[in-house]
Amino acid sequence: MKTLLKIVGGVIVLAVVAIVGWHYYQMHRARQAGLLTEDITHDGDIWKADFTARIPAPEQTVFDAIKNVENTHSDQVKSVRVVSQSGNKKTVDMDIAGPGGQVITTELEFEYLPDEKKIVYNTVNNPMLETQAVYQLSDEGASTFIDYHQNTHMLQSLPVPDGVIKQVIRGIFVSQLETLKRQLNITTADQTDDDDDP
Repeated sequence: MKTLLKIVGGVIVLAVVAIVGWHYYQMHRARQAGLLTEDITHDGDIWKADFTARIPAPEQTVFDAIKNVENTHSDQVKSVRVVSQSGNKKTVDMDIAGPGGQVITTELEFEYLPDEKKIVYNTVNNPMLETQAVYQLSDEGASTFIDYHQNTHMLQSLPVPDGVIKQVIRGIFVSQLETLKRQLNITTADQTDDDDDP
């Protein structure tokens, strides 16, 4: 019996260490991407996400990079295809890594409001969820402050823990920040090039 308790205790300790390690890795990844604050909450089937971030590039450059959403590609966002584009609006199909490793394709409509330094988007004809989101950019000279708000109404309940849904929401935003930094060739102090290795 004591041996069984030691084994179970060891497995629990390993699980806790793995969870803490994963959380630390995700926090480190978010800091590198420029994430400053986050708040993800839900009331029933309505999820609200508020993020702030800072990208070390001029506002117009950041706006243009976000506008080119079809260049987004990461672990969370598998691919983006432009469906239509007219004036200041663009509709895309986005393949997102969902819970359980499944890929979820969603159609999004973007509207670009450069005079207001704002980009808004919403889901189109999605049977699982309705999302509305706003990027509000503030010019800080050599850097850009991003204030992002998202409301998602889950039309179907997902049999997954809240933490998984939070990770998906957070992961998509962090992936967008990472893509922005890649597109703008921005590196942080703790990132090094392979050429710098001894």
